[in-house]
Amino acid sequence: MTHTNHSIAADLVMQDLVDCLLAEDFFGALDAHLIEPIAWRAAHPDSQLADLQVPHKIWHWHYDAAEQRGLAVALRAGITQAWEKVPGTPVLDVQGQSTRQLTPDAFMALALKGVKVDAVDNDKGIELFMDVLRTSVGQTALSLDHQVPTEGLLEKDGAAFFLAMEQWGSLRDRPFHPLAKAKQGLDDEQYRQYQAEFDQPLALNWVAVAKSCLTFGAGIDALESCQPAQFILEPEQRAQLDAELRALGIAESHVALPVHPWQLEQVLPAQLGAAFERGECRRLSFQEGRFNPTSSLRSLACAAAPADHIKLPMAVYSLGASRYLPAVKMINGGLSEALLRQGRERDEVLREALHICDESKWWGYMPDGGTLFDEAPRHLSAMVRGYPPALLADPAKRLLPMAALGTPLPDSDQHFFDDCIRQRGLPAGPTSVLQLFGELCTLFFDVNLRMFRLGMLGEVHGQNAVLVYDAGTVSGLLLRDHDSLRLYVPWLERNGMLDPQYRIKKGHAQTLYHERPEDLLFWLQTLGIQVNLRGIIDTLERVYDVPAVQAWRVLRDALSERIAAVPFDDDVRAVLRGQLFESETWPQKLLLRPMIERAGGPGSMPFGKGLVVNPLQRIEFAT
Repeated sequence: MTHTNHSIAADLVMQDLVDCLLAEDFFGALDAHLIEPIAWRAAHPDSQLADLQVPHKIWHWHYDAAEQRGLAVALRAGITQAWEKVPGTPVLDVQGQSTRQLTPDAFMALALKGVKVDAVDNDKGIELFMDVLRTSVGQTALSLDHQVPTEGLLEKDGAAFFLAMEQWGSLRDRPFHPLAKAKQGLDDEQYRQYQAEFDQPLALNWVAVAKSCLTFGAGIDALESCQPAQFILEPEQRAQLDAELRALGIAESHVALPVHPWQLEQVLPAQLGAAFERGECRRLSFQEGRFNPTSSLRSLACAAAPADHIKLPMAVYSLGASRYLPAVKMINGGLSEALLRQGRERDEVLREALHICDESKWWGYMPDGGTLFDEAPRHLSAMVRGYPPALLADPAKRLLPMAALGTPLPDSDQHFFDDCIRQRGLPAGPTSVLQLFGELCTLFFDVNLRMFRLGMLGEVHGQNAVLVYDAGTVSGLLLRDHDSLRLYVPWLERNGMLDPQYRIKKGHAQTLYHERPEDLLFWLQTLGIQVNLRGIIDTLERVYDVPAVQAWRVLRDALSERIAAVPFDDDVRAVLRGQLFESETWPQKLLLRPMIERAGGPGSMPFGKGLVVNPLQRIEFAT
């Protein structure tokens, strides 16, 4: 890893860190601390921000008023938040007239020193946060040496194209989250081996689990006839695995589950050591097959089965949570998938445009007397995610994770829209880029608004939402990772569907059921627009110099047109227009403060709810 890579990584993380803190009102009101550039220049003529010009401002905030020490950050008016850091500018520690440039962890240490509120009075949470922040910078730097293929994308077959775009999307991970790249638990060598952008195929380990200690999904007819190896291994490899099971005398009593090699060495001995001692679990010698990591670290493409991916627990610490794979999540995912399939049949457009992965084939360790909410079993399980084979087999179609469109390559100006423009025969330039983005927004909003009308919304950030690219246009949206389908039950029932009765631990917070339509819409506003589509806008601005405000206007127009076109009742259309266009504020997911408060506890990615400016109103006044 070069010094240059580390500096670039620090700048990337710093941008997201400052913007995220400002959006979450971490420092309180900013106005009293904003200084005009001319006044800053007079007081600090030799500083690295002395050349800043209007309409930008300097935010000068004292973290130590007694010593007159403060932070200085160049800000500009934003679209999705009132103020954002001016890209490419340093963050300074100011003492008198002297200044020094800060790294992300040094900046955060001083920020925490100055924020005197109970919500961050959490030594354990702060220590973990700082460690994750340093890891994020270090691993972002490693990822700059990526091996993402960019040439001849449309010449690849469906599976090879899909994998290439998964690798592309992995490079940025979750847009605008300063800690997204941190995968704690992986050293540098493991990070390069297991992150998708390095294009390093691996073999999996296998563990035989007693059938009496297995629970499994609705897509499994019988353990005897439906096992993971049948889906993800070549026939010769399956024969080798079967031979080992027979040689051990456990072919009839056990089922072989694939295990990520990191999980086998780092987690299973501590979590399931007793199960191995009892013989419920047996480590096997078999280690064959070719599997490629995707944008989700624990999901791998299978060379033997282009239409199948294998999802495994891998208990690294990422986005504020440990990435295990509990049976309860897969049960809920199965309930969601059934509901999605019902919903698709209730809308003629969704029947054609909404595609759904098959996530019903899964196996999980569940010892006698165990429960769905126990810690240990969630670390040994497997799910085969089946993609619609016709989409991968059709030579005109390609599966395109939206995350890939929201990921700029650090060492080139390439983007998939280049290939699309050539295939369509469109003239190069911003007009064609905005046309393609508008078509994408129209399809994306059409599918999601029709689902909203039925009382459901998927978790449509760029990693879960996959476009069906069809001979130059986007014709459909494929959903995966169904365990986070959000619901408004009164509208489900109005459309002839029932509450799926999700399994939820009593007394624990949940985000699947919602009391109001506005609460359900939160997920489209935040994950769908503020993360997914905003990430694409941000990337188009960087790659093609398309002004962000123009792309946001294209988004606004597509959203407004689809709200008018989808057959909503008048009261529902009024809710949508009120929340999306007329409200002065939009909701946002709070990320950083909740992570500090959680301090590494169990559960999904920690978040809270806050308010930011309405981007569809901000663009009315932008130049």
